[in-house]
Amino acid sequence: PRRHVLQKLITMIIILLMYAWGFEWLGFPIATALLTMVIGMLFGATIPAAGISGAVLGILLWYAFDRLLDVTLPLGAWLS
Repeated sequence: PRRHVLQKLITMIIILLMYAWGFEWLGFPIATALLTMVIGMLFGATIPAAGISGAVLGILLWYAFDRLLDVTLPLGAWLS
């Protein structure tokens, strides 16, 4: 692949590894919001757009899994 595509792939792998590492400590909502924000910025989103979409997605996915589907997800040290 071209150089910039390879850089995006490597960055994505690093981001996903960091997500897996910090999932329990940060909690699902914060970890997912950060993951979504960074991936959005990686693919050209502005910081405000990536931040808003990350926050909304983190909260909505946590609510959907925890409240609607009854799948317990960690809230992390920050929100417990």
